[in-house]
Amino acid sequence: MQIIIVGCGNVGTTLTEQLSKEGHNITVVDTNAAKVENVANRYDVMGIVGNGASFLIQKEAGIDAADLMIAVTTSDELNLLCCLIAKKAGG
Repeated sequence: MQIIIVGCGNVGTTLTEQLSKEGHNITVVDTNAAKVENVANRYDVMGIVGNGASFLIQKEAGIDAADLMIAVTTSDELNLLCCLIAKKAGG
């Protein structure tokens, strides 16, 4: 599956680790470049630095072809907004 994970904190990193072990194609998105680089290098996934609630960032992450979008930032409002935009963008 194509999976986008917004947020590279503890939860996002753990999800990335588990899902990448299962063989899924994962793209991580976070505003912190160091966190994105760390997760992308450690688990061999694609990383994008930016706001996951941005339509352009979601397009860059491949929302059109994504099977699943997971938003696990520290902000409930941002997580909800990410998912609403993904739903509209992904059709």
